Amino acid sequence: MRTFSTFAAIAITIAASLSAGHCHAQWPGTTRGNHHKHWLEIGGRAYSRPGTDLNIPLIVDAETSETLFTASQATNGGSAPGLEISYGFEGPMDRQWEFRTVLAEFQTSTSVPGPGLSSPLFPGEGVLDFDYEYESDLLSFELNSCRNLAPGVRFIAGPRYLSLTETARTELFSVVPSGPIAQTPPIPLNTFSTREATNGLIGLQAGLDLRYQVAQQIYTTGFIKTGGYYNPTEVTSSLESFTDGIPFDSEPETRATKSTGSFLAEVGGRVYVDLYEDSISAYAGYEATWIDGIALAPTAFLNDGSAGVETANTLFFHAVTFGLRMNF
Repeated sequence: MRTFSTFAAIAITIAASLSAGHCHAQWPGTTRGNHHKHWLEIGGRAYSRPGTDLNIPLIVDAETSETLFTASQATNGGSAPGLEISYGFEGPMDRQWEFRTVLAEFQTSTSVPGPGLSSPLFPGEGVLDFDYEYESDLLSFELNSCRNLAPGVRFIAGPRYLSLTETARTELFSVVPSGPIAQTPPIPLNTFSTREATNGLIGLQAGLDLRYQVAQQIYTTGFIKTGGYYNPTEVTSSLESFTDGIPFDSEPETRATKSTGSFLAEVGGRVYVDLYEDSISAYAGYEATWIDGIALAPTAFLNDGSAGVETANTLFFHAVTFGLRMNF
């Protein structure tokens, strides 16, 4: 959190120093620097979301103590495609307005075969197989007001909403030992457990947007944004078990809520190339996002609701971006 706070302080300090001077330089719409009233960007993303780097053993071999599944694997969102749509227009008093939305869906799954599995997730013995599925849906809306500070430099600020909805499911296949009655065969048991975590970040962000002309038809852009958010979180848990398809046991769904403060930082850059003079450009780039102070579905398995909603989590994901920009 200290790193993120320093990151935010640097960005705000730079923005404040630049805004001290007043400049009416126009923000170029294309590489030729002409002025446009509207622009639209439609692009895709190739996301990668690594785990939390907490290599805490969650499942080990009961005989060899070999680690088979860690917390880092449980929180790994893997790779996912994403979509981005941005629309901007020129407003009065030398300002521009931009609306931007981003969405992505991460999905991963893991299977750990037994027997002899030991874990705090399922105390006891006789677990023959462990299956894990993790889904995480990202949706972001932001409306930014942009003001030219100097040629090729804009100050951006505005409200943003980001939703992160997560579901973590486990399936255990185990055998319950026979009862006191002689010759009673062991009972095969399938146990399904689900944890859902929702985050709804609502807040304000600010940052800088930079542009540099490389050649007549090529230019680069870069940006940095930081913001503080109010985040109401909720975690729900459920458990059901079956033997040969017949309900064996279940627990009522539990629900826990918590309100917390979250921090989001985003940085990225792009290269634009004109495809059609003064109208259409193609771009490719890179973006990275940090979110601190959120609830993750996998962490709910460890506290099992007894410690309330755990929001002391930091999430990082990054993406290669590409798409088209149209000026009109």
